[in-house]
Amino acid sequence: MMKHSCVVGAVTVFMLASSAWAVEKPHKLTKLDVGVYLAAEFDAATTYHSLQGCGNRCYEANPMVRPFARNPGIFVALGASAYAVNYLAHKLDNGGHRRWATTLRVLAIGVHAGAGAQALALNR
Repeated sequence: MMKHSCVVGAVTVFMLASSAWAVEKPHKLTKLDVGVYLAAEFDAATTYHSLQGCGNRCYEANPMVRPFARNPGIFVALGASAYAVNYLAHKLDNGGHRRWATTLRVLAIGVHAGAGAQALALNR
């Protein structure tokens, strides 16, 4: 089941990322861009599977993610958030603010990786 969820998340991220790039000139996907997407999907997968395993005893603490947390929509929601971070980072990059763009991406990776790690720890 987790493998299926990860595949659905990866396809969703790919579809979200490729359609919006058609509006502007295509840019190269950096390692940090990929890191943001992977960290967000890691967060989504661990949250989704943790909530599936604990029944009604648990809930998603983030009110923005809560409506999607118990169904596969969480992969779309967190994929969209990762896309938004990368979009803003590329805007910053193009505006000459490379350090802010890098900071934004690294912060997003840290938040999602930390949330995913916490969900794994709660599962044990």
